[in-house]
Amino acid sequence: MLQVGSTVYVIVRSLPHNKFLLPTLLVFTAGIIKYAERNRAFYLACLEHYGDEVTNDSFLRTTTVNADKNDDRSKLRAELTPYGTIKNLLVGPLISQQRRNFCRRSFLSKGREEVLRMIEFELSLLYEALHTKLPVIHHKIEYVFRIICMGCISGALLSFRLITEAKQYHDELENFEIRLTHVLLIGAITLDFISIGLYFASDYFNAANYGLEAIHQNDTIMAWIRNRVINRHRWSKRIPQLNFITYCVTACPDWVNKLAKFLRIRFTLEYIQAIRCMSSEDLEEQVLWNFIFEQVKEKAKPAKTIEQGKEICQKRGDGILDSHSNENLIWSVKDLDYMESLLTWHIATELCLEDQGHQSALSPGNSDFRTISKLLSNYMFYLQQVETAIRAIRVSIGWKEVRKDTYKHMQRFYLQQGKTKNDVCKRMISTSPGCEPPDPSPRLSVLCKALKLFNDLKESDNKGFPWELMSKVWVELMCYAAIHCRPNLHAQQPSMGGQLITIVWLLMNHCGLGNQFATDERAVDDEEETNVVIQCAVDDDEETNVVIQCAVDNDGTDKW
Repeated sequence: MLQVGSTVYVIVRSLPHNKFLLPTLLVFTAGIIKYAERNRAFYLACLEHYGDEVTNDSFLRTTTVNADKNDDRSKLRAELTPYGTIKNLLVGPLISQQRRNFCRRSFLSKGREEVLRMIEFELSLLYEALHTKLPVIHHKIEYVFRIICMGCISGALLSFRLITEAKQYHDELENFEIRLTHVLLIGAITLDFISIGLYFASDYFNAANYGLEAIHQNDTIMAWIRNRVINRHRWSKRIPQLNFITYCVTACPDWVNKLAKFLRIRFTLEYIQAIRCMSSEDLEEQVLWNFIFEQVKEKAKPAKTIEQGKEICQKRGDGILDSHSNENLIWSVKDLDYMESLLTWHIATELCLEDQGHQSALSPGNSDFRTISKLLSNYMFYLQQVETAIRAIRVSIGWKEVRKDTYKHMQRFYLQQGKTKNDVCKRMISTSPGCEPPDPSPRLSVLCKALKLFNDLKESDNKGFPWELMSKVWVELMCYAAIHCRPNLHAQQPSMGGQLITIVWLLMNHCGLGNQFATDERAVDDEEETNVVIQCAVDDDEETNVVIQCAVDNDGTDKW
């Protein structure tokens, strides 16, 4: 309102001798429309309004549609797309038992590539619904406003050109000012055309108008434009990597840290330091994603009820260790807080990677598990150190305190000026099993625990390190973080390229693992049928309820 009032005041003060009043009013009208669209988009994306909208959107919600359009199978499937589950996940435990079972059976019966493609599509819808103006302009009245807006800008360009070409006004303006105004107006028109093209090529538009199946078809013009011209990814497919030992070796001197603390820019300095040490790896779809999918699927199979699913979500490595009867390793997850356990496993994994004595024992299968362990270990440290929003997991001990005390401990005994990461790892590996430094360690340091875990891992398998077991533990640690992070923080990730942990969060919830499910309904067995009620409007006075049954066979396939 302040900007609008200021603009109106300037226009009024320019009267009655404003020769460019017409183009000014036209541009002002277009600006009012765009500001209104932006504010409306902000309102629709806020969680308060989002929660009010989703409250009445349960799985058995009746949807009024025309009877002659109800035979469109693709639109029916679009109405039941798991994207409706995401909206419920963001605002609270509103997902019914029936909807949970439906999504769980659907996802457990699909292949890993199809599941990944569906989750990427959901991320795209989530981004377009919360971080763009697509929900605002997806109404017929907005098409009219869009035409008015483009007409105003085009009229402003035409009227400005006619005025400046007049002989009595041409000498009052410099050529640079005239050309700059032309460039700005033509640029505004070009951006409007680009936004219209992006809108018609968006997943939001295609899903709403042509159904979910149209998203993956390449035989339409808009699909061809989206895949060939725009050629965008629905998420970055990059896994950031950050290592704690490298972070410590390249740390700034103490006097720099003290100066940053005095200037109150310590957090900025730590962030810059982390960016310097950070790298990025492509998602190994054939290795990493397949392994994560199979592990989540294996965890979800016994979770037939909401209570069983919530119990599985509380496992943070102890579930895998218990199933493999590793009593000598269970202390590293049960006796430690989550943040302590995470950093302990991260340091121990890095020491295992650097231990040259066990590299020759790697088989082709262990090589894949070793790569998975490395990627997930560095990725989880990156999330805790750089992505501060992910730290919102409810734990008794904070990440900052654990990392700070462990760094002080390493600096006292293992870090020397001019040493590399490999040298530090070799020095740590050479430490005798169970031998602790002579001086007392900082209160929350996990360095001694990491050395103990490293030696326990070395002794647990005579053929080398148990890389398969370690990779499974890392998947469970990541699943714990994904589920216990606040949903609204996951909703912010698509605007920044997306994160693997958000993919895992969606996968787990669709497989029935999560804390966002309502517990006021009885569990539905796998053999029962799921009834979906769709309300078909016959006329203005009466309505007919049509019950469509989705039966699930023993092999997990659904039939309509």
